[in-house]
Amino acid sequence: MVGTSQLHHQVTDILRDKIVDGVLRPGTPISERELCEELGVSRTPLRDALKILATEGLVQLFRHRGAIVSPISVDTIEDKLGVLGALEGFAARFVSENASDAELAQLVEIHRRFAAEFDSEDADRYFDLNQSFHRTLVSMTGNSALVDLHTLLSRHVRRPRIEGVRQHIPPRGVLDEHNAILEAILARNGAAAQHAAEEHLARVAQTVVRHFRTR
Repeated sequence: MVGTSQLHHQVTDILRDKIVDGVLRPGTPISERELCEELGVSRTPLRDALKILATEGLVQLFRHRGAIVSPISVDTIEDKLGVLGALEGFAARFVSENASDAELAQLVEIHRRFAAEFDSEDADRYFDLNQSFHRTLVSMTGNSALVDLHTLLSRHVRRPRIEGVRQHIPPRGVLDEHNAILEAILARNGAAAQHAAEEHLARVAQTVVRHFRTR
């Protein structure tokens, strides 16, 4: 039974996990009746949750016809990862030029943990540590608009990215690219940090798109 506090947010989180984890597959019709029974909620918080997930690109709503889990669009993934690259490039430059030494030490520690567990067979753990580096980098800008946009787009591409991670062993190049971003930031070289971050996301986009076009 889902609690009453912030009910539709809790339902949103549960449904998002089901979609991202592949429990609800792309193109699957969403049964409001079954989900209401499973979660112990009424249709109102469920429909509010579906509206939020629709803004994240995870659900498609049809008037008088219910909802389905959104199919994965390769072109849309590529476009959104391109925008994420621009956002993270800006963040990397800003952080390299403005972050305190204490903040940079935090980023170093996150990278250390990521490197230590890089070869783990736990794809979800790998992905969470990977994303922690990116989220921390963006949050260090202190720019709430940037953080909100980055969070939204990251949710949009989480499903295809984590599916790609589960299907393929991440190349060592990912670790090298993170290291290049970090080294440029620690050197306070804004241009190099921006370039390294943008190149990293461009490589991620190529890998994810190739996975979906060849599967």
